[in-house]
Amino acid sequence: MLKNSLYFSLLLFFSLTFNTSVFSQNKEKTLERIEKLASPEFYGRGYTNNGAGIAADYLAGEMKNAGLRFFGDSYFQTFKYNVNTFPGKLKVKTDRKTLIPGVDYLIGPSTPSVKAKYEIYLPDSVLLNDTVKFANELKSCNFREKAFVIDYAQTQNIDIKKFYIKIMRQNQWFGCIAELIPEELMWSVSTQVQTYPVVKIKRESFDKSSKTIQIDVKSEYVREFEAKNVIGYIQGEKDECFVFTAHYDHLGQMGKKVYIPGAQDNASGTAMVMDLANYYSQNKPEYSIVFMLFYGEEAGLLGSLYYVLNPMFDLEKIKAVINLDMVGTGDDGITMVNGASEDYKDIWRKFERLNVDNEYFTVMKARGESANSDHYPFHEMGVPAIFIYTMGGKTYYHNLKDKPETLTFTGYNQLFELLTKFVKEYE
Repeated sequence: MLKNSLYFSLLLFFSLTFNTSVFSQNKEKTLERIEKLASPEFYGRGYTNNGAGIAADYLAGEMKNAGLRFFGDSYFQTFKYNVNTFPGKLKVKTDRKTLIPGVDYLIGPSTPSVKAKYEIYLPDSVLLNDTVKFANELKSCNFREKAFVIDYAQTQNIDIKKFYIKIMRQNQWFGCIAELIPEELMWSVSTQVQTYPVVKIKRESFDKSSKTIQIDVKSEYVREFEAKNVIGYIQGEKDECFVFTAHYDHLGQMGKKVYIPGAQDNASGTAMVMDLANYYSQNKPEYSIVFMLFYGEEAGLLGSLYYVLNPMFDLEKIKAVINLDMVGTGDDGITMVNGASEDYKDIWRKFERLNVDNEYFTVMKARGESANSDHYPFHEMGVPAIFIYTMGGKTYYHNLKDKPETLTFTGYNQLFELLTKFVKEYE
């Protein structure tokens, strides 16, 4: 009898231990998914070499493995948009130096195919800070065969910087524009193509004694690029639902060798959503939980916008959307976008109480309304939607250094528990 009692006590202990380790957050699996999504085989989850399709298929497979159901006949919601891409040749050199892509420079995302050599026009700091005189020069001189090299470090005046940003965006004077960047290089996605090339060059990589710059770039403007939102759900006891979202797209590849890994932005949020999917597949929720992984966020929130205009179920059934974007750190706490909005005071108070009671984060900031991630189209449609990101650590926004090894995951477990407790206690 004693032997049987001991046996069942041990069985209960190992059962509880097993349940705790398997059915809570799994940071190791999350890191594995981030490393996969940010690896070279996914080509920056962008628009060349089928990076988008490879990522979508992988995530659909992960949803299937988690036992998620799908709406319609698959996990995919397909939509289309135009995008400018750089699948081929990349060469930028001055008469002093051949520049290295991704190290010394990045091509502006709206740049067309071009093969040309330009004489460099580099105004000194006196002329650069005299916008009236500069504007008069534009009227009196012909710069169509020249490259305007602008050194932003030569002015501290924000209005002057805005003046030159406007010149760059509305350029009708110069054959080429080269921006000297004093910080880390950043890239982006463009759904348009312009008539002139733009090159973003690291300031220390540019020799100011250079007289010419040569650009040889092959771009491809893809019309109706086919993108896929990846969506699955777990059926709860009630008809209403919570929605966890993240965007899995990133910037992709520039040329044959340069790709932007996008570990923090946003393999981290994508992997956390999948971790939540695994959790709820083992812990039956009261409300249904929907997991939406959007494409096209970097191109202008296009995936989430398409979804709210073409929903797979009644948007009024959504109790709250929780969007996770860049959640791979947490050293300095978290921020909640929409947390400071009057319409979200009840949601904010619930999160704030849970955070204080459980001592998750010493800092939890509330921001107001902002169209800076995929929560926003839901918010605009009247659906309660917040966006949470972690703070601290050394991250590299839209940069080649945005790799898994730069992430600290300091706040991962705390954020995971905060989210699941919020869903459990929400009324």
